[in-house]
Amino acid sequence: MIRLGSVVINCADLERMTAFWAAALHLDPAPGDRFRVLRGTAVNVSLQVALTRVSARDQMHFDLYTDDQAGEVRRLRELGATFVRHHDDPDDDYVVLTDPEGNEFCVCAVS
Repeated sequence: MIRLGSVVINCADLERMTAFWAAALHLDPAPGDRFRVLRGTAVNVSLQVALTRVSARDQMHFDLYTDDQAGEVRRLRELGATFVRHHDDPDDDYVVLTDPEGNEFCVCAVS
């Protein structure tokens, strides 16, 4: 059996990214200088300091599902996310945001 254990994000500012993703996903950060695991009940997110900026578009992203899309988008923006666009379709409603280093992720409305 195999399962997703951690999603790894390359970053430049480990502290800023830890603060954002730990608060955004309610994760508990473990200590680490160049690699840090943010532990969750279902999945972990790991942050690793990159020696060069990752520039490949759409290298990875999260789809975050919520029944309170507007509230979560507001909360994430208060934490430092930036609004990109809202794809408002009855069958596929999601808001694209970027984290503090410009990595895109989606906040998907689920009912």
